[in-house]
Amino acid sequence: MADAVRAGAGAAAPRETRAYRHARRVLIAAAVIALLVTLVSCIKALNGDLKDADVWWRAGQRVLHDEPVIGIRDYRYPPAFAVFISPLCALPRLTFFLVWYLINLGLFALSLRLTARLLDARSEWGDLPRLWLPALLVAVFAIDNLFLGQTNILVMALVYLSLLALSRDREWLAGLPLAGAIAVKVFPAPMIAYFAYRLRIKAVAATVFFCLLLMLVVPAPVRGLGRNYQETRAWWQRVVEPYLSRGTAGDWGQHALDFGNQSLQAVAHRYLTRVNAYVVARNPAKALYVNFLDLNPEAVNRVVLVVFALLGASFAAACGLRRPTDGLQQAMEYSLVVTLLLLASALSWTYFFVMLLLPVATAVRLLAGRRSLRPVTAWMLWAGLAGCALAPPLLTNAYARALGHVFWATMALYAGLALACWEGRRRQSADCADRPR
Repeated sequence: MADAVRAGAGAAAPRETRAYRHARRVLIAAAVIALLVTLVSCIKALNGDLKDADVWWRAGQRVLHDEPVIGIRDYRYPPAFAVFISPLCALPRLTFFLVWYLINLGLFALSLRLTARLLDARSEWGDLPRLWLPALLVAVFAIDNLFLGQTNILVMALVYLSLLALSRDREWLAGLPLAGAIAVKVFPAPMIAYFAYRLRIKAVAATVFFCLLLMLVVPAPVRGLGRNYQETRAWWQRVVEPYLSRGTAGDWGQHALDFGNQSLQAVAHRYLTRVNAYVVARNPAKALYVNFLDLNPEAVNRVVLVVFALLGASFAAACGLRRPTDGLQQAMEYSLVVTLLLLASALSWTYFFVMLLLPVATAVRLLAGRRSLRPVTAWMLWAGLAGCALAPPLLTNAYARALGHVFWATMALYAGLALACWEGRRRQSADCADRPR
């Protein structure tokens, strides 16, 4: 008996050692990549290339000097975000960029940890080094965030925190990080509809309550209640109302339809109406068209609404009316929600797709696990992952971007996850029917 135990321990030791060696290599590779990205970011910052981070810094400076936030060039975010970030903006411009950069690195590491928890903390997938492939597949989107100094890694971490709280039935707590994400960028707001679909009424109420608190009440001591309300109202009329009433992305104009935007709405307009898909700001003389029809914008908006309805119906068919009880089934459902946020947003620039971390990790686990998948499901998942893998080289090709290569990769990933979710739900129903009563 003792010999058998020693033999078993001896067999397990090499496997454990190999696993640790593999994890160490992955972590070293990640550290090297992070170091290189940091070096390039520092060089760009020293040359004055602060990109979008400069917009946040100028907005925060306006708050610190008690000046209007509305009217800052390229600032289309809730005025509350300028208040929240203003303490950091007391730093010199370059120091602010570097601190914001390090915060984003930490938030990406946090998002990896949250992804592991959402997949299943009790399984081997709770081990962070096993997420190296999903992290690699979204690395180009994460690096884009870091170079630009964008906020989408922060939004991703907050959305994942909300989903984790929801998975633990802490509905009031789930509303707080989602409200925080909406106060930074409004595009995660449709998650409230998912909470309502799952009859998470406390989560809906908490999100609405904390949104009002964070956007109207918390900034009031700094900005004044009346002025903050007027600025928030002006932001709503500039950014949100045009999308809800006319299906347009605020005041972005043609830029919202060029090849940088990979949302369903933008890709549909590039296909169905004659719009210049090139970035006019880069070269006003250059034009790029990929349309095969020339409908008017109102007709295109109707087509987009029909596709939105079909996506919603496919989500309901895949997920059913009962809440998932299996951890992986729940991760698939959450992945579908995150994917739909990206597809339904009026604007989905390349860096938005860093949020695919959870959907990609879920797809990798499905393909690597023992759960049987139908061939069409596996093919769609592979197609989505392949699309993510091809994203970096294709980002240099304006025609591929105009055709929506990231959009189509996301659609394939959504289709594969929806089919897998539907199959899993049917399998669970069959297992319940086969159990003796």
